[in-house]
Formats: sequence, structure tokens, C-alpha cells
Amino acid sequence: MKDKIQLIPLGGQSEMGKSMYCLDINDHIFIIDSGFRFPESDKLGVDIIIPSFTYLEEHKDKIAAIIITHGHDDVMGGLPYLLQSVNAPVYAPSLTGDLIEQMVNRYLRHNRNVSIELDLRRVNRNASLDINGVQVEFFPVTHSIPGSVGVAFYTDAGYIVYVSEFIIDFGAPEEFRCDIQKMMEIGKKGVLALMVESSGAKHEGYTSPNHKLTNKIERIFEDSNERIIISSFAQNVFRTKEIVELTKKYKRQIVFYGRDKYDNTNSLLRIGKEQKKPVIDVPDKLLGDKEKIGNSVYDSNYVILLSGSPTRIYHDICDIIDGGDKLLKIREGDTFIVASPVLPGTEKIANKAHNGLYKTDARVYLLKNKDLFSMHASKEDINVIIQIFKPKYYIPIKGEYQHFIFNRQIALDMGIDDENIILIDNGERISFENGELLKDRDIFEIEDIMIDGSGIGDVGEKVIDDRIQLANDGVVIVGLTISKETKDIIAQTDCQTRGFVYLKDSEYVIKHVIDICEEVVGKLKEDPNIEISEIRYMMKDQSMKYIMKETGKKPVFIGVVVEI
Repeated sequence: MKDKIQLIPLGGQSEMGKSMYCLDINDHIFIIDSGFRFPESDKLGVDIIIPSFTYLEEHKDKIAAIIITHGHDDVMGGLPYLLQSVNAPVYAPSLTGDLIEQMVNRYLRHNRNVSIELDLRRVNRNASLDINGVQVEFFPVTHSIPGSVGVAFYTDAGYIVYVSEFIIDFGAPEEFRCDIQKMMEIGKKGVLALMVESSGAKHEGYTSPNHKLTNKIERIFEDSNERIIISSFAQNVFRTKEIVELTKKYKRQIVFYGRDKYDNTNSLLRIGKEQKKPVIDVPDKLLGDKEKIGNSVYDSNYVILLSGSPTRIYHDICDIIDGGDKLLKIREGDTFIVASPVLPGTEKIANKAHNGLYKTDARVYLLKNKDLFSMHASKEDINVIIQIFKPKYYIPIKGEYQHFIFNRQIALDMGIDDENIILIDNGERISFENGELLKDRDIFEIEDIMIDGSGIGDVGEKVIDDRIQLANDGVVIVGLTISKETKDIIAQTDCQTRGFVYLKDSEYVIKHVIDICEEVVGKLKEDPNIEISEIRYMMKDQSMKYIMKETGKKPVFIGVVVEI
């Protein structure tokens, strides 16, 4: 019998992050990556967003493996939530496995009512495995964190290849290096479908060497005689390694000032102490003393690496500027290098941090996105991958829809037929039979699940709408106390507002709202059978009509009626 092949993305399509792709070969489902993404700025209070796992819960008996390709949150951060819904072995390269183990343990410490069974199986980056009768090939790729891999699944119609996130950089350090030879071996055997990331597809040329930080900041190191403070995303380990090497070269000491002790930089340093060959090798004499920050006798030669997540790092910078950090205060003579490009959703806080830095006495060097590429495939990187694998079908993944169009054009220019380039959205399931793509697609509704603190999916759009309303127009709370027997108001009516209007100038508004509510409650004397819930509704309805007419605002209104 011919292999039956289906592919459905649950996340990662037409969005940045939340990668999750499910490949079904002969009723064996392989989950490739399980990440989260950060919410848009209008999702107030939401920490992260993960895919809905309903599809997987309905097919949990078919799940053969979960494969995590590297140690970034957008591909592995959703794993603790996934493992609460499905039970399957997790395959990952060694370093990624260490980060997964640490992440799951941290999640369990913070959520003591949750039980997770982690069956973690570390694999060599060049491993060839048989998983439930399917030959699975791993191959090293170059990305901003060491130990990154792509993965290929053998079928009788050719390999299904998932390249993950990558660039072509033959000069990369060993632990970051790709294996072109292994890729070519897979390509020679035939590739049915190739899945390639899209987020950098609009960039001409190769990403390398535009991703490298050293040539952008080495002159700054040469010219600086005092402290150097540099911000860099914790998950870009390649960049952290460059900063360490510059610190060595210019005979300085480095302080890893990741304010979140669980960020990737701090995690890798801890993991490195247990390895013979650590990813980031920092001799003890190179390490500065964090507690001596602020004492110019000791810290004038320090490189202070301020690392963190894209959503936190600019908040941390603002906190330092405002004097909220106990140790790190910006002073005259400091050099501040911003090597953390602005990502979608962080524009407002990043702009605030940039403006704040220029008001300080530090020399500020701001590296913009166009100056410092993230380590994602540009046009020529993608050309090389297509040339290596020579796929029959081509599937752009990981990015917004506009990025898919750029990626599609690259494939067209490389000679792939337009009808063989597959654009799919989250929840669209495509099928292959006898080496051909079937025209019909199954559509499954895949919702975003919002995580708010320890709550999973208990924040819906209505809650978000209420939060936006509170943020924009505030809240009005009116409380009345009435006699249970006579229905008379027996205490002074209280009206409290927050974020609504400046009371000194708008006392008449509050007084009139109180009058409205008292008049509504008075209806209970006329008809004692009216439900209190109906009275509360009338209080809200009539008060809001007046408030809208008088102020143009639409606050959250809460009416409270207490019977004694």
C-alpha cells in the first residue's frame, strides 16, 4: 500500500511565532514544534497565546512523537500546555532537551496542581531514527541558538522536509554549523514536499554577514574608556557569544545582567557549568561582580549585558532609566548599545526606551532592524535550500501572509511550478496520495488560546473588550442599600469612579448618575415583584445613556443593590 500523508498546521501560519505543524503518515501523527507567540498590544493582560489542541485531543491515539527543533519559545514554549492534553515522547537535540527540562520543571513549580509526564528523548543532531515505522532524519542547521536542527520524514513518495529556522553561514562556530552534506543526501533520495520559513524572505541576498554584531560594535569597544551597557535578546545566543568574544579581546569583564533568571542567557550559563564543552565559555577571571555595579572603582571596565525577552527587555531599560533598578544607574561616561531590534508589538515601549536613553548622559548607539538582521533565511539562503532539496512541492511556513508571497516568488524564480507551491493557513489539512497533492482540503477551526497568568483559555474576547473599555474610559460603581421590608433607601448612595472623569470638574455628572439610580430603585416601592437583576440592568442602561450624552465616554458600569 502507498503511504497516506496529511499535513495540518495548528500555528505558525500568517502570524509570527506559535509554530506547530502536524504531519500524519499512515495514521501516525508527528507534532513538529509547539511554541507560543506574544499577544498584540490590544490583548490587555494576556501573557502569551498558544494554539488550540482540540484537533490533537481528538486524534491523541495516533500521536507518535513530538519533535522540537530548537530552544526558542516560538517553537517550544507551548510544550508544557501541550503535554497536559497529549501523552507522547518528546524528541529534541541535547541542548534543547536541557532547556525543555528546565522549562517544564519551572512550569510545575509555578503550577503545583498540574501533572506532566515528560518522556524526553535526546537525539544527535545527525540522528537517523525509526519512529513507529517511519524513518526520521535529523540534520543540523544554523540559527541563533546552538543545536538547531531540521527534520525529514521518509515516505514512499519522497521525503517531507521541515527546515525549521536557518541561515547559510559556512563560517559559523561548530555548535551553530549546518550540515550541507546530510541535506544533500536527503535531497538526492527525493523530496516530495519542502517546508521553508518565510519571515525573512523579502530581504535580498544572504542574511550572513548582516546578522553579525561584531563588525557593528567593535569600533565602539575600541573607543570606550568607561562602562559598556548592551541590550540583546536572551534567545539570540549567537549574539551573546559575539559579545563575550569582544569582552575577551578588549580585556574587559562581563556581567550577565539578565533580570529574569530564567532567560536563555542565564539558563545556558548554568547548563554550561555541567558540560565539558559549554556553549558560552566564560572563564572566571572574565566575570565581573554584579554586586559591584555602581562602584566606579570596580565597574569602569565592565561590559554589562542586559538580556531578556522581546517583551521585557525594553521595560527593563525604561526601569533603569527611571532609576527603578537598585544597582544599575546610567551615569556620565557610559556607553549604551541597543542591539535588540524592535519586534512587532513592542514598538511603543521600545520608542519610549530609545527616547529615554537619549536624555541620559550616556553615549547611545542604536542598532536598527535594517542594520542587524535576525538569523532567519533571506532570499539567497532560501535559494540554496531549494537547490539542495529540489522538492516537488513547496510549502512556505512561519510568517505573515505577505512573507508567504515573497517566499512563493522565490520558489517560482527557482523553477517550481506555481500549482506545486502550497499556501495554507492554520487549520487547513492537505493530503498527498501516490505522490500527488489532492485538490480537496479539510478545514478545522483552530482558535487562539490566551494564557493569562496561570489561567488557560479562561480569557475570551469579552474579557479583553472589558479590559479595553476599562483602560479607555474607566469604571463607575454605584451602590445602594435598601430595606428588605419597605424597599426604602436606608443609607447614603455611594458612587465610586476610577479612570472616568476628574471629579472636581464633573461633580454634577456623578450627582445626576446617583439621582438616576435612586429613581430606578424607587420603582421597587411601586412594584415589589420586580427582580433586583432587572433593577440593576435599568440602573446601568439609564446611567450609561446619560454618561454617553454628557461626556462621550463609555465606562464599565457596575450597579450594586444590597437588601437589609
